[in-house]
Amino acid sequence: ALGVDIKHFGFGWGIVWGLAELSGAVLAVALYRLVRPDEALSEADAQRYTALLPTKCASEFLGTFMLVLTVGLNVVMASPATAWSAAAALMSMIYALGSVSGAHFNPAVTLAIVASGRNKCSAKDAFAYTLTQMIAGVLAGLLCASFHAAGPNAAKTFALVPGAKYDACGAGLCEMFFTFVLGYVVLSVATTRDPPQQQSEHPFHFALAIASCVTAGGNAIGAASGGELNPAVAIGVAAQDLSFGFFLVFALWELAGGMLAAIAFRVTHRVEFSEPEKV
Repeated sequence: ALGVDIKHFGFGWGIVWGLAELSGAVLAVALYRLVRPDEALSEADAQRYTALLPTKCASEFLGTFMLVLTVGLNVVMASPATAWSAAAALMSMIYALGSVSGAHFNPAVTLAIVASGRNKCSAKDAFAYTLTQMIAGVLAGLLCASFHAAGPNAAKTFALVPGAKYDACGAGLCEMFFTFVLGYVVLSVATTRDPPQQQSEHPFHFALAIASCVTAGGNAIGAASGGELNPAVAIGVAAQDLSFGFFLVFALWELAGGMLAAIAFRVTHRVEFSEPEKV
């Protein structure tokens, strides 16, 4: 920041930018300590550590908030790369928080994981996750509204509505299909048993595979429905414009996609529901 400022024969704004960036670093440390209290434990205690529900909810809030904020800022700034930016944010948050809460960041994904069985997420945790995700979505959307009001596109509206020449049913079907893809990939790469030869907790590519679904869906159906694929993102976009008329329609189609993902997973991954072979 200082270098760019000095290059243009300035100095004041570089200091402001630098202080803002340092403040971000301090906030990152505080949030890291919040979601990873096990890092302060002894090695023996850390091995026995299991994250409590409030810690998991803090993880879900942080990941969902950053995802919705990224989507919202791309929307109100009329960015042509929303799908890529959202996918990058999702991938980063999954790698950062996956071992804390599972990194759902999406009520439809939470539904898919619960409906797929295997006790990967209890009903109690799922309810708390979903509530947290929706609150994070609304707060991120309201923050985006303030950027929208002060930004270059303040005169434009970015409501949660079907695209031009698409009705609610067509847009909803698009959301369902690609939310299904997202949910199915999450179930397949992040909740299955690890191969015996694998040393890491998850295959290293799991977050990349999940985020790629957002890239694919956002680019494929962005013109039809916006490509939210996530009720928390949908309510964030709606909150940004205070236009909730289509939110419930979109959310129900997305939840239907999550449920279909769980059904398909049960059909294609039957080995996940059998007892593992003893070596």
